[in-house]
Amino acid sequence: MLMILTVVDRVGETKMNMKNPKRKGMTGLETAIILVAFVIAAAAFSFVVLNMGFLTAQKSQTVISAGMDEATSSLQADGDVTAEFDVAAGNMTTCYFYVRLSQGREPIDTAGDKLIVTYSNPRVHGVIKDGTKAGASITEVVGDGDTLVETGERWEVIIDFDVVANATVLNDDGAYTRSYEAFRVELRPSQGSVLTVERQLPAINTEIMVVE
Repeated sequence: MLMILTVVDRVGETKMNMKNPKRKGMTGLETAIILVAFVIAAAAFSFVVLNMGFLTAQKSQTVISAGMDEATSSLQADGDVTAEFDVAAGNMTTCYFYVRLSQGREPIDTAGDKLIVTYSNPRVHGVIKDGTKAGASITEVVGDGDTLVETGERWEVIIDFDVVANATVLNDDGAYTRSYEAFRVELRPSQGSVLTVERQLPAINTEIMVVE
């Protein structure tokens, strides 16, 4: 019975093809069109995926680069820390040291609040140099005369603790660091990590000495 039905179906199909001989050709053309459409859709989807991958990789690289910039100090100390003392009072009155630009870093602007200096000892902590406070000065020693710390230049940082203790800065006599006390100075550029200079004073028995 099944064989009879199959034969009948094939006979019917043959008659249809004889009535419409273009049917078989049209079916092949439709299949080709569908395949081409699938290929185009797959190519478009692949392009979108690859493009998103490239954008994601570029964004990741930008984030990593920015993170490295923030994690790497743009400034570095250049030499020893020297201090002046009031031997009778037993405290530090002035501190100065030199800084320069780290290798391969972008220039650092020292104008106004673009470079902030903070100071702390066992009794006080606060900003001593920004757009309004002048407890610390940053002066070019070797350079081209602008406000940017650039490659090959040398700058001197001077902290006057008589000014720091004044009402215009910290307004606290505790700003004077004494014998055997530690102090910390931080230079905070607008970009890059903080340069920290931390020392502990020895016994104060001379007016000027290098603080190790």
